[in-house]
Amino acid sequence: MFRKSLWVAFALLIFVSQIEAQESNLNENDSNNLQEVAVEATRMSMKLKNIPQKVEIIDKDKIASIPADNVADLLKTVTNLDIIQYPGVSGQVGMRGFAPTATSRSYTLVMIDGLPSGTSNLATLPTAVIERIEVVKGPYSILYGTDAMGGVINIITQKPTEQRRASVSLKVGSFGSTLVDASVSGMVSDKVGVVVGFNNRAQSKDYRIGDNNLMKMTDLEKTILDSKSYGDIYPNTTYQTSQLYGKVRYDISQKWAINLSSILYMGEDIKVPGNYFTRSASKKDINRFNLFGNISYKTEKNHLVVAPYFSNEKNYNYKNALNDNTNFISFRDNVKEFGIKITSNTTIDNIKILTGIDYDVLDYSSDRQSAKGTEASPYKPNNRNQRLSALIQGSYEWNNLSVNAGIRANFIRYEIFKHDSLQNEASDNNYFLFTPSIGAKYYIINGLNIHASAGRAFNIPDAFVTSGFYEINTPISPKYRYRHVYVGNSALRPETSVTYEGGVGYSNSFLSVYTTYFNTTHNDKIVTMRGGKPAAGAPDTTYYHNTKVARMSGLELMASINVLHFCSSNQKLEIYGNLTYLFNNNFTEYGTDKVKDMILVAKTNGNFGIFYDSMRGFSTRLHTRYKGSRLEKDFLPANVRKIAEADYYTGGGYETKEKILKISDHLIFDYSAYYNVTAKAKIGITISNIFDENYTEKDTYNMPGRSIMGHISYSF
Repeated sequence: MFRKSLWVAFALLIFVSQIEAQESNLNENDSNNLQEVAVEATRMSMKLKNIPQKVEIIDKDKIASIPADNVADLLKTVTNLDIIQYPGVSGQVGMRGFAPTATSRSYTLVMIDGLPSGTSNLATLPTAVIERIEVVKGPYSILYGTDAMGGVINIITQKPTEQRRASVSLKVGSFGSTLVDASVSGMVSDKVGVVVGFNNRAQSKDYRIGDNNLMKMTDLEKTILDSKSYGDIYPNTTYQTSQLYGKVRYDISQKWAINLSSILYMGEDIKVPGNYFTRSASKKDINRFNLFGNISYKTEKNHLVVAPYFSNEKNYNYKNALNDNTNFISFRDNVKEFGIKITSNTTIDNIKILTGIDYDVLDYSSDRQSAKGTEASPYKPNNRNQRLSALIQGSYEWNNLSVNAGIRANFIRYEIFKHDSLQNEASDNNYFLFTPSIGAKYYIINGLNIHASAGRAFNIPDAFVTSGFYEINTPISPKYRYRHVYVGNSALRPETSVTYEGGVGYSNSFLSVYTTYFNTTHNDKIVTMRGGKPAAGAPDTTYYHNTKVARMSGLELMASINVLHFCSSNQKLEIYGNLTYLFNNNFTEYGTDKVKDMILVAKTNGNFGIFYDSMRGFSTRLHTRYKGSRLEKDFLPANVRKIAEADYYTGGGYETKEKILKISDHLIFDYSAYYNVTAKAKIGITISNIFDENYTEKDTYNMPGRSIMGHISYSF
C-alpha cells in the first residue's frame, strides 16, 4: 500500500509539472561562500577562511545530493575518514591514523550543535535534520578535552526559518527500504521560532551482497571475502528506526536569547546478523534521548553562552534474532552524559579572547543474563568519568594574517565501582593534564594561503580496558565452540599525542586546491596483545598494554574546479577529488620493541566525482569512493575460513603466528539525480554501489550490493 501511494504521488507531481512549468531559483554555492561560513566547532564562530587548522564543511546542498540517510554513510562518501560500518545500524569513525572504535568513548569526538552527542555510533544519526557538518581534523583537546585526539565532527542541526515552511519527503527502494521525512519550521511570533521534524527509515528485506569486484582480486582476497558470498543474501539484516526532533528559539531581547532542542531516537527490532561465516544472529534495540540548552547574551564586544546538556543512550542486545517469548535481553547498557559549558568571547579591536569552563560527566552501567532470569557477569564494571576544565584562547587578525593560541587545564576523576561477579574492587584515578595549541594562517595573495598549527591532546582509558572482562563464546558446529577472552589492565596510563600540520591552499570563485601535511606522535597508545598458547579446552586471551610510541604522518589533498565557469554563468559542472595518504602509521609493540603497522586503518582513502547543476532545477552527481587496503586480525578458527598459514601477512613487523590479514582495496560508485518539477515539488533517483562491489569495512561483514532508491519531496 505504501509503495502504491508513493507511485500515485509521483505521477501526480509529473502531471502538475506539465501545468506549472516553473524554474527553481537555485544559487551556486561556490568555495568562496563556504570560506565565509562561521565554524561553530571553534567556539569563537571563526570564519573558515581564518582558521589555521584543517576544517572541512559539508553543506546542506551536498548532503541533499549524496545517497546517504545517516552520518556514517555520508562521511565515508564525502570525506577521507576511516569508517567501519556493520550491518545492524552500527558505524564508527577514525581519522588521520586513529582507528575507529565501537566503545562509548573514542579518538574522534562527535558533537551536535557544539555539545556532546551522547553516542559514537554515527549510523544512528540521520541526515534529515542536519544543516551542515563541520569536520575538524587534528587535535582539538584545547577546546573539548578528552576524546578529540583525531579530531571533531560537529553536526549543526536546522534552525527556525524566518518564514513558515513545511516539507515532506518519501523514498522507496531496494531490499524493501523506505524513508519518510517530515519537518515544519518558522516563527510562531515575533520572538519565538520552532523546528519540528520526524524521520523513519526501515529495511524490511535482508540485503544482497555485491556480486562483482572492479579491481583485480587474488584467490586469497576472494577467500577472505568468501567466494560463496558473491551475490548471496545476508540473512538477518533488516531494521527500523525513527527519530523525533524539536527546537525552540526565544529572542528575549536584542541581547538575550534562549535555544532549547531535543532529539529522541528509537531503533527497534534491529537485526544483528553476526559475521558472514558463522552467522550467530541476534537483535537489538537502541534508544537515545538528547536535550540541549543554550542561553546567549550578545553585545557588540562580548558574547556569553551558557549551554547545559543531557543525553541518555540505552542499548538492549537479545540472545538471538527470534521474535518470540523464548528470546531475552542478554546484555544491556545505559550511558548517560550531562554537563554544562560556559563560554565568553570578548573582542578588543583585532583580538578575540575566548574563556571557558566545562563540566562534563559520563555515567556507564550495564547488566547481563546468561539465560532468562539468570544474572551473569557484565563485560566491564559500572563507572563514572567526571571532567572539570578551564580554557583560554586568543585569536588575532591583522591584514592577511590570522593567529590563534590557547591552553586548557583538565582535571579528570575516573571512578570504577565494585562488582562482585567481576571480582574487581572499587577504585578511582585522578588525572591532571594541560593541552596547549597554536596555529597561524597567512594569505600571500588573494586566495592563496599557507597555514600551520600544533596541538597536544589526550585520551583517558576506558573502564573496559582497565577493569573489564569479556568472553566470546560462539558455537561453530555441534562439537566445537570458539572461545576468546579479553582481560583489562588496571596499570594503563592515559594516552597523549602531539600533532604538527602545515599546508598550502588556493581558492577563488571556480577553483579550490588544498594540501596539508600532518605528523602525530602518539604516546602510551593502548593496544591489544594475545596471550601464550592456551591449554587444551581453554580460550585464547587478549590483554591491554601501553605501547612506547605510535607515529602517524600523511598528506591530505583536496581539489575542485567548475569547468563551466568561463562559458556559462548559470550552470555548474564541478570535477572534484579528495585523497588521504599515510606515509607512516605504526607503533612500537609492548614487550618486544617491534615496530608494527596499525590495524583497521587504511593507508589510502579517496573520493572523486563529477557534479552538474543546471541552476534550473536539475542536478546530478557521479561519485567514486576508493577504500584502500588495511590490516585486520583473523579471529576465525582455521576450519571456518581455511586460510593457509603461509597466506597470513608477514609485512609491517608481523609474523605468521599473529594471523594478520591484508584486506583488499575497493572502488564503490554511487549516482544521484534530482529534478525540481515545480518550485515546490522535487523528484529523484539514487543508485548506491552501481557496479555491485563485494567489499567489507570490517572483516567478515560484507556490505550491501547495488541498491536503487526513488525519491519524492514536496515543500509548502
